[in-house]
Amino acid sequence: MKKTIGKPENWQDFETLCKKLWGEIWEIPNKIKKNGRLGQEQAGVDIYGKPKGENSYWGIQCKGKDDYSNAVLTEKEITKEIEKAKEFQPKLEVFIIATTSNKDAKIEQFIRLKDIENQQSGSFEILLFCWQDIVDLIEENGDTLNWYLNDIGQKGKFEFKVSFNNLQDSLTLEPLFEKEITRFRLTDKSDIDLIQKYLTKSISPFYLTRKDVLFPFNTNKTNKSWCDFEIVMENIGSKVLEDWKFEVIFVKGVRKIYNDSDFFPILSNTTSVDNDNRQINYRPLKNAPLIQKDNRHFKVSILPDHNTSKIIANWEILARDFNRRGTFEIPLEPKFIEKVIYEEVNKQVELLEDKIRISDYIVDENKKK
Repeated sequence: MKKTIGKPENWQDFETLCKKLWGEIWEIPNKIKKNGRLGQEQAGVDIYGKPKGENSYWGIQCKGKDDYSNAVLTEKEITKEIEKAKEFQPKLEVFIIATTSNKDAKIEQFIRLKDIENQQSGSFEILLFCWQDIVDLIEENGDTLNWYLNDIGQKGKFEFKVSFNNLQDSLTLEPLFEKEITRFRLTDKSDIDLIQKYLTKSISPFYLTRKDVLFPFNTNKTNKSWCDFEIVMENIGSKVLEDWKFEVIFVKGVRKIYNDSDFFPILSNTTSVDNDNRQINYRPLKNAPLIQKDNRHFKVSILPDHNTSKIIANWEILARDFNRRGTFEIPLEPKFIEKVIYEEVNKQVELLEDKIRISDYIVDENKKK
């Protein structure tokens, strides 16, 4: 029979499929369990249960592979999982490795040899089920077949997309920076005169927040280096996303972030900002689902680094029965306002090449009036 059953889209769906499939095979649909929760130590076992008629536990390790066309299990990977499974309590009778990888004769031989070695030492039996094996089992178990084809399999797929302003696939930001150029020139002034000049020299503010989130009594100076854009979260699949939230972490190119919820949480209570980790968390208002072909968006303001060509951010959506991770990059093409400063020196050896310092572009609103 031609195998037309597609592989699950992600490891979470594959793990759920294995639970459903072996629950039917073992005839314990309500007694088979997933082991712990995400992030906890699982001793090499994702799913466990006592098959009907058995007195000991059987365990399953689910190895979902992202690269379905080329990904294979390795001997090192298998050995590691076997050793971890020996820590499972109570002791396993059978250990199953289920994988979306395609069948491979070399790996199957390795499993057979490890199985003999393991049982001779008094430990559990080891079985391997590659994707073609799993397809055979799905077709032989009608409840799982119908559930898979009509639920998480080839119908009703979850899909999610991150874009920018007005559903643009890409975005380029043009932050405005100040380029301060210091040029040296000789003078006949004494050292004392030069020192007095530098001591009385005013120092520009190093860091200011943007004006539109400041109250009048704070300052009249505005940092023009902030960049604004929208992140758009779109459901492009054929299933509704429920109980969902979205997280984005800026891992490169950003010094500070904020959105309106920083200052007006009552008016905008769907987002929160963690500036220590450069992270924004979004939850839909009243936990509203995201239906097919619909989207949500929120405004982001970032203060870019002075010496980088792009911003890199990692994102993740967490929803009921679905999650997805991704990365986006935003190129930076800064514009510069040049400011030339002449520094007087009275020795030839101090006559250096121009020094350039890039900083935020600060505007004094009082001077514009």
